[in-house]
Amino acid sequence: MTNNQVSVSDLTRKISGLLSAGIGTVTVVGEISNFINHSSGHRYFSLKDDGAQINAVMWRSQPLTFAPKNGMKVIATGTVSVYAPRGQYQLDCRTLRPLGIGDLYLAYEELKARLSEKGYFDAAHKHRIPQLALKIGVITSPTGAAVRDIKTTLERRLPIAEVFFRPTLVQGDGAAADIVAAIRQLDSLGLDLIICGRGGGSIEDLWAFNMENVADAIYKCNTPIISAVGHETDFTIADFVADLRAATPTAGAELASRNTQDDLVNYVNSSVREMTASLHRQNENRRHKIEYWLKSCATKYLTQRINNSYQRIDEAISSMTKSMQYRNATLLAKVEHNRELLETLHPMRPLEKGFAVLKSNGKFINKNDSMMGLTEIKIIRTKETAIASITEVKDN
Repeated sequence: MTNNQVSVSDLTRKISGLLSAGIGTVTVVGEISNFINHSSGHRYFSLKDDGAQINAVMWRSQPLTFAPKNGMKVIATGTVSVYAPRGQYQLDCRTLRPLGIGDLYLAYEELKARLSEKGYFDAAHKHRIPQLALKIGVITSPTGAAVRDIKTTLERRLPIAEVFFRPTLVQGDGAAADIVAAIRQLDSLGLDLIICGRGGGSIEDLWAFNMENVADAIYKCNTPIISAVGHETDFTIADFVADLRAATPTAGAELASRNTQDDLVNYVNSSVREMTASLHRQNENRRHKIEYWLKSCATKYLTQRINNSYQRIDEAISSMTKSMQYRNATLLAKVEHNRELLETLHPMRPLEKGFAVLKSNGKFINKNDSMMGLTEIKIIRTKETAIASITEVKDN
């Protein structure tokens, strides 16, 4: 083969390389035609407008949030490649979405109807929200009002609860996959409850919570989930699949702590009062019976034995009362100890003693974390935060 001779395969590979390098990633607006949802899971179709058309493919590894139909206008993002067996170029799509808000709403309604038919929203599949959740997982963005509202509400209403926070992307590319990973991660920890949500926004901002893979992860989660997405008027697919829907992130934290720490203390005190009253009622009943026997001539000779019984009953009541008071005091002490322990272990507690904590990229730098490769860190004290640039890191 001479220098100016190439095989068809080699020529096709060169053309494919030139297309990929010369065009790169491109976003195309067009109308779907000849759509085929192959049994393999891959989708084949054409994109066309008034002047031209291009073949397109979307592999089964790329998720779809709606059911494409012929004649639907869409926005496709991908790269141009060559299908060698036919020698034709095509658009390999990474994302495909309907054009405009109206089409997004249609996609939302289509997925909602399909999941409803599959039973994803049925009450029979929903878990019961526990009355007292002491291990609560939180899935939301590490920045913004949602995480602050949830943490503040839980600390105020149920400070003895242990919160497992999983920082998560909640919008944009990769958000849906990150939410799915967060749900699976927290579900493996044996928690009592998970709150999954974010603040309000447009339909595009909330779209990650309308993805089928997120709905599937919520449906398969063994831990009860409260969906707290957006504002009161916002509804997402996640709201319908979750075990309970909250109107806002704050409302989600309130539903997760429906029995507060004060409620728990009041319940213990009330139980002790009821048991003490019950013991006194039983004692009075026995006294009445004894007094009746004393009035009978046939039982007068038993006076001394009855008096002894009186004394044994009084001693038993005193002993039981002391025991109940001791158990009450022990339980209240345990609650107080847990509260003080949680306050002691709070990550910001050292700041009250003049210490500082370090953060990078929104995460705390622990004692075992290396600062190698970091260019900038935050130094956080009680009343101030400094931004420091790292020029050199040395091992101690």
